[in-house]
Amino acid sequence: MQTSLPEVKHNLLSPAFLPVLENKVLKTLISLAILHHHDYEPSEDMVKKVEEVLRSEFQISLSFTYKKILKQPEWRAVRNLEIKEGKNLRHFYTLLKGFLLRIDHASSSKHVATVESKRLTHNEERVKEYLAKKNSQLNDLQSFVLENRNNNLLVVASTGYGKTEAGFIFLKDKGFFTIPIRTSANAIFSRAREVFSEEEVGLLHSTAPLFLLENSEDIRNFDKDTIVNDIFLTKNFAKPLIVSTPDQLFPFVLRPKGFEKFLSLFSYSKLVIDEVQLFEPHTLGFLVKAIEKAHEIGAKVMVMTATLPSYVRRDLRDINFKEGRFITKTTRHHLKLIPAPITSEEGLKLINSLSERGKVLVITNTRTKALELRKALRTGEVLHSQFIQKDRKKKEEEIKDFFDSQEKGLWITTQIAEVSLDLDADFLVTELSTADSLLQRMGRVNRKGLKPVNEPNTFVFTEECSGIGGVYRKSIHEITKEKIKEGIIDEEWKLYLVEEVYSILEDRDKDFMKKYEEAKKYIDDLWELEERFFNKKEAQKMFRDVISEVVAPEIFKEKVEPLVSEYLQEKDHIGKLDLFSEILGYTFSLPFYEGVSLKPIKGLRGFYWVSGNYSEETGFEGKGNGDNFI
Repeated sequence: MQTSLPEVKHNLLSPAFLPVLENKVLKTLISLAILHHHDYEPSEDMVKKVEEVLRSEFQISLSFTYKKILKQPEWRAVRNLEIKEGKNLRHFYTLLKGFLLRIDHASSSKHVATVESKRLTHNEERVKEYLAKKNSQLNDLQSFVLENRNNNLLVVASTGYGKTEAGFIFLKDKGFFTIPIRTSANAIFSRAREVFSEEEVGLLHSTAPLFLLENSEDIRNFDKDTIVNDIFLTKNFAKPLIVSTPDQLFPFVLRPKGFEKFLSLFSYSKLVIDEVQLFEPHTLGFLVKAIEKAHEIGAKVMVMTATLPSYVRRDLRDINFKEGRFITKTTRHHLKLIPAPITSEEGLKLINSLSERGKVLVITNTRTKALELRKALRTGEVLHSQFIQKDRKKKEEEIKDFFDSQEKGLWITTQIAEVSLDLDADFLVTELSTADSLLQRMGRVNRKGLKPVNEPNTFVFTEECSGIGGVYRKSIHEITKEKIKEGIIDEEWKLYLVEEVYSILEDRDKDFMKKYEEAKKYIDDLWELEERFFNKKEAQKMFRDVISEVVAPEIFKEKVEPLVSEYLQEKDHIGKLDLFSEILGYTFSLPFYEGVSLKPIKGLRGFYWVSGNYSEETGFEGKGNGDNFI
């Protein structure tokens, strides 16, 4: 009776069939790349199994060299080879394995086996045509990028200066446009499709397929039949321009499985990194190191931001960025500071009075304060992060319609209005947050600078502000309060405010800077060890450092459970996406906090039921520390 052979994966057997190569170093590196393009942990037992299969099934002897490779951890083998040859081989090996991974992932796709679809050409002409349709032309920022797009660029520019179009000019041939907020990424994707052709632009973030599905009728030449191919081309990085959130690209710096794929991709790509001021200190530390690693492998990088802390500029100095500063001359804001809580009688009277004169945007630091203010005012609509997706989408459409109309009245929101919604209010009433956050909020009033500023249009309540220590760092809030001033303020002063606040922060808040420096040191140590410690999802979570779960209020069980059952039985890919989209409509992202009770939704990994009150008007209200929620 013949004994069955052990099971051995193809990546362990394939190197034994490589042709004879005169260059033994090259053959060793190719063998390593093939061996490790799937998971493999060296073990004596597996070496014996490989040897047995090769001998019994293929009549091949396991060579001494390959046996040695099978017994060594991947990067130790590369390092030993470097020592033996006296050469730096890591750069070459990274690219070799990275390109192999890209080819492997593309060829194994059931939908589109394409590594690269095409290149992005004539960027400047296409941007000019797009601007011409809006009766505009290249401004000084866009011209600066056009003249210097073969360099690494560091651009500080006022809100509304045309940074997006400047980014499109920079991303010639192959590029990635990254921005932290998904709704902002959706908007930039839609604009990119107006500038370039549909097949050239992809969208990459955690809910991108659902955005494409829900908006397929609104996107020209884009229907459900093309969505599957579009998703796979984008996930395989085959499209020449991909709009993405940073967590889809930059966790490579944590060396998860397959990180070489990203570096090989960046070796011939251009990266635009927008809105870096939105990152927490540890993420910013990771991002700075990711920029360094991408630059070392050959990427061209353009960092765009409204403000940039001085310590980040110092750390990026070695990359030899060419800097540009573009500040609009338009004065849009007249600031009044009010030393009282926003829910005080003075605050309520002011909000009611302004709402009779025009459109008022009220922004609080937390959901709890927004609901408290709504109850006290007895008027106005409210928007925060804890509405289920279908209600939030409806509310976002309603708030946009209101601020586009000639109506008078008010909306109360949290910081989600700062960057994800394109609003133009007559008046802004807000709690004091931090300098960078406050300037984002101010960008939602007199957006185009066409309204007079002889009277205040921005009212900041400075006392008993919510979310300090939870949503906003206490030290940054305190320094902002010290440095902010009343009166008509121009764009130059806004940049000065942020730079001054973060300059003082370096000396005053050692813990903040410690987190930033520790994140950078962690990456340096990780790359010195040259081993992998994370899978992709773990790396993404660590990069964001936001512990949150996707939840559905329990009151929707009767509607959600039948959808889940149908979803699990559906075989058609588009059908599953449709059902998944409908399920997601009943969910929202809930930051983890002590005391919350979550129960897994059967059949949906990573989804949970949460108990609490919910209404279409006020959203979710559950137990816990609501002062940390936005």
